[in-house]
Amino acid sequence: MADFEPFSTLAPERLLALFEAAQLVCFAAGAPIFDSQLQTGQRAILIIFQGRVSVRSTATENGVGELLGPGMLLPLDLALPLRESVETYTAAENCVCWSLAAPCVAALLAEPAVLRWAIDQCWRYHERLMQNIATDIESNRIAAQINFQPLSSLIKQSPLTIDVSDSVQQAVALMTQHRIGSVIVTDAGRVAGILTESDTLRRVLAPGLDLARAVSTVMTPAPVCLPMTSSVAEAALAMASRSIRHLPVVSEDGALVGVISERDLFVLQRSGFGHLEAPIERATSIAALRNAVDSIRTTCSGLFRYGMSAEQITSMVSALNDRVLVQLIHIVGEPVMQEGQGGQQVRYCWLAFGSEGRQEQTFSTDQDNGIIFVPPPGADAAAVTALRNTLLQFASTVNVGLDACGFPLCEGDIMARNPKWCLTFDEWKSRFATWICTSDRQSLVLSSIFFDLRPLYGDAALAETLRDTLFALCRDNPLFLHLMAKNALETSVPLGVLSRFSTDGGKFGGTIDLKKRAARLFVDIGRIFSLAHGVRATNTAQRLLLGGARAGRKSEAIEADVAAFHFVQTIRIRGQLNRSAGSHNDPNRINPYALNEIDQRVLIEALRQVKLLQTRLRVEYQI
Repeated sequence: MADFEPFSTLAPERLLALFEAAQLVCFAAGAPIFDSQLQTGQRAILIIFQGRVSVRSTATENGVGELLGPGMLLPLDLALPLRESVETYTAAENCVCWSLAAPCVAALLAEPAVLRWAIDQCWRYHERLMQNIATDIESNRIAAQINFQPLSSLIKQSPLTIDVSDSVQQAVALMTQHRIGSVIVTDAGRVAGILTESDTLRRVLAPGLDLARAVSTVMTPAPVCLPMTSSVAEAALAMASRSIRHLPVVSEDGALVGVISERDLFVLQRSGFGHLEAPIERATSIAALRNAVDSIRTTCSGLFRYGMSAEQITSMVSALNDRVLVQLIHIVGEPVMQEGQGGQQVRYCWLAFGSEGRQEQTFSTDQDNGIIFVPPPGADAAAVTALRNTLLQFASTVNVGLDACGFPLCEGDIMARNPKWCLTFDEWKSRFATWICTSDRQSLVLSSIFFDLRPLYGDAALAETLRDTLFALCRDNPLFLHLMAKNALETSVPLGVLSRFSTDGGKFGGTIDLKKRAARLFVDIGRIFSLAHGVRATNTAQRLLLGGARAGRKSEAIEADVAAFHFVQTIRIRGQLNRSAGSHNDPNRINPYALNEIDQRVLIEALRQVKLLQTRLRVEYQI
């Protein structure tokens, strides 16, 4: 050891005394190196005698990786105050190390030359560590900017379209002429379908069909579309979850404005959103998915504190949670379906309700889901019962898996494993019709949950057809909308008369439930706008935007509505993240007077805005 610094500075007899109590420890290549003596109040070290050791830091995303050779000390921060280590050590090859116990370490550090050397080594290492952390932060900042820029920023030219009555030959000629991989099929100016090069090969050329046939017979009907206000991250997740490569982008009123391709996103996202989605895609177990969910929440909470808006955060969390659900179904759900159905195809769709259906999930959320299915043609009652039992077993497996991943079971049992919410298309239609025609309090409560339905997995056309049925039922029963409006007005806005805010009493004294007394007011009114004016969007901001416009609300007022809702969501999320372990259990409660002066004033204006919306409802429905 006298050949290596800092031992070369020690007298031979001193070096011999230091190593008299040392032990030789061997590690096979690839073995983790643990220092079991490194405990609170103690400090022990290993000194590499032969071989090399790989050290990586867990403080950065990519780690600080380097190889340590003979004479190097482990851990690298032995001269620093005791703290939790952020380094992991692995034998890069067969290694032999000296192990020095705590008394030996103390004696070693008592040598001035050794102490100076150790401090210098620690300083250099941690300087490199901080540089890597700074690089990670900058990379995340750039990735966030890329992933959350709106799709409108990617649209560079007008989309190429053909009419539903045009032929496949015309579509192929258009794609060939402009060297594009897809063409949008329109009907009266609206997106009716999409035809890609691969569709043409598989559906027309391979079967030998006539190219003169109408494009409407071979296109993919009702393709997934995203509003131009959606983010790059949302587009990437939509493509990944549905295995599609082209995505139409539409304006607020549903008009086509452009098409985004998988290649467009790949160019942008080489270092962007993938670090969050990749662990989900790689997961092969519930434990791995749980780790991915924890990572999502940690990253998103950091991005929120970094300045990302509540709208972007809730959209991002919901989109990633969608991917978790899909991957969970692949891992534990599909095997149940295959065993129960013997490989027979089943038309079904997993539905999300509530905040998940509205894509407004925060950091505190449970499950609200169901299943819609269509029995095979000619199936008798026994066959339908058998299929339902298989779906219930499948749903139970998925619901339990979601709970294990960090999404608690719904206390009200609004989950797909409940036979009440695993229904055929006709049963859902009948259930909706009963609620709308009955319009009692329980029906209104249920409609506030289930009418925010969104398809997550399976045959999405079933959900969209059910939504069309819902719109038709509401048009034929105006009394239902009147009662929904009346129900939405029963919750008072928490504005004070003699004080700024009207807070609750009792065990929650001095607080406001922002979910029930603020956010839900916007949500309820947005839902009424949607049902009254046929707005297919489930997101509250989009409903306020599109529904408000169709209701004749001024653009300035609509902008204020959306901004007010987003501010309430911002305060909600901040409250959830800042909750201490000893605080009240409700994650949606805040003490408004604990906010700073500016936030108090803005919250007051946001509450006044929802009060104006209530006034609008009161006048429109004569309540």
